[in-house]
Amino acid sequence: MAQSAFSFPKQWEDWASWLLGIWLVLSPWAFFYDQETRAMENAVAVGALILVAEVVELSIFRDWEEWINIAAGAWLVVSPWVLGVASVAARWNFIVIGALVVVLALYELREMAGRASSR
Repeated sequence: MAQSAFSFPKQWEDWASWLLGIWLVLSPWAFFYDQETRAMENAVAVGALILVAEVVELSIFRDWEEWINIAAGAWLVVSPWVLGVASVAARWNFIVIGALVVVLALYELREMAGRASSR
């Protein structure tokens, strides 16, 4: 009997990344910066990217997914200044969520390296 390639994420870091991606997509309306087009588009696009990377990880567990999250998180941290975001709530949301995404991805990469070296 063939084994299914699909599996739910087992690490808490994956579930946390899912939640951060969902929060990022919903945050323009939660923090009322949906009228600031650049900030809203940034939140929705990067949140969707994080979610897509996590969905891909459901079927193909590779470390490049974490590198996508590192890049997305780093972009979130610098994006308020690059995009000229006026909303204070959006700025802090991007910085905090971006930092959390980077930290989670780095932690998961470290855990993956530890599991690989213990084999």
